[in-house]
Amino acid sequence: MAATKSPSPNYSATKSNTTINNLSEDSLTEIFCKLPCKSLFTCKSISKRWLTLISNPNFHSLYLTHQYNLFRKIQAQGDDPDQPSFILKPYNALVITPNLPSLQLGPLENHLSLTFLGPDFEPTNIVPQLRSVLKFVFACSNGLLIYGNPRPRHKCIYHIRNLLTKESLELPCALTLCDHAGVLVGFTCDPYYRVETEKVKVSIVSTSQRRFRVVRIPAFSDTRFAFDVEVFYSETRKWNRFLVSCPKGFACGFFLTASSVEYEGTLYFMGGGRILVYNPYDNERMASVIDLPRGFGEAYRGCLGVTSGKLQLSEFPISPSSAFGEAYSGKVWERKHCYCGKGEETTTWELVHEFSLSNIIGAGFEELKASEGEHVKGCSRILAFHPYVKDTVFLKFGDNILCCNLITRRFKVSKYGGLSLLFYPVIPVVLPWWPTPIPSPPLLINRFV
Repeated sequence: MAATKSPSPNYSATKSNTTINNLSEDSLTEIFCKLPCKSLFTCKSISKRWLTLISNPNFHSLYLTHQYNLFRKIQAQGDDPDQPSFILKPYNALVITPNLPSLQLGPLENHLSLTFLGPDFEPTNIVPQLRSVLKFVFACSNGLLIYGNPRPRHKCIYHIRNLLTKESLELPCALTLCDHAGVLVGFTCDPYYRVETEKVKVSIVSTSQRRFRVVRIPAFSDTRFAFDVEVFYSETRKWNRFLVSCPKGFACGFFLTASSVEYEGTLYFMGGGRILVYNPYDNERMASVIDLPRGFGEAYRGCLGVTSGKLQLSEFPISPSSAFGEAYSGKVWERKHCYCGKGEETTTWELVHEFSLSNIIGAGFEELKASEGEHVKGCSRILAFHPYVKDTVFLKFGDNILCCNLITRRFKVSKYGGLSLLFYPVIPVVLPWWPTPIPSPPLLINRFV
């Protein structure tokens, strides 16, 4: 009787691999669209065919359109659109992640890290004495962070970092020294993709159309009508300095919790009683200001941000002298366009929310209040607006972070212990559905394993 040859141990794996390699491109695309982006990065190394397919911008458009449709479905069903938010310890970044297949990366706090920066970049958990040592994560734009170590009497070197892909870009050192007054830093980067709501699809922005800007404004406490601004251009990879005119005048103030906000390519900076508006893409020598709403209290109580495509401003807790001045109460305004006749358009602040935290939390309020440590008692503040859930804010309450919907009064509580959020600006980091490539020649990008 003839002997039967047993199949080799790798027979099943080889057969499976051959089968999937025989799939059509449409079938592979359908499979890949259901995977997290992290898994797709791994799939690139399987074969040249897979690498070519996954790297194609047309695939990115199909993949992101699939994510967009899933996200619309989640919102329509009233499901929680977020994965748990957290502070990127020990730094001042609040990570907000959509609950989509593309971002199912496992424990996000373990996957996203800035620990490679080393001890020289770690902020201390003490009351800062100098504004110039406050910020280590300065800003975020389309999922890219900008960070640095601004030491007095040194020229700061800034870095841009993609938390998902570990890509990093080091910029040339800034033009001027950091001094004890500190510096305002803004960052804006063109998106990698755009949602076309009318067509229900997502389109990819070509590399040649994408840019970023970093803006530095050496801080000053007096009101000035002209001041120096430094701008870094991704196209030339150089810093330029401008004397910027601000006809209505602006004072930076000394607000430890202030940070820049990007809205439609323009940067907004909270100051002493006014908001500075600066567009680094258009007329770099001019800036304007927006007055705070009438009746607004101290500017340090304010939080400026963008939610669902709208610029909003909060005051929390509101000034005790206010008619609505009970403890743990607040207000939210929205910047709206209005017409003043003869076809002229202007913008104004409209009050959209007055709220009391005790009414939102209800029976659990006193329990949370009792858990406040002595070092944080009565030091609650709004950290950020939710980027894509309307009427929702993130608040610091004692050693907790609350995500509250001011209309439905639904809220989530997460425990936080780490860097004192009372004294540091908090930067919202919204993870995009697909990682944003840093607009720069490839040779300048460092990739970390």
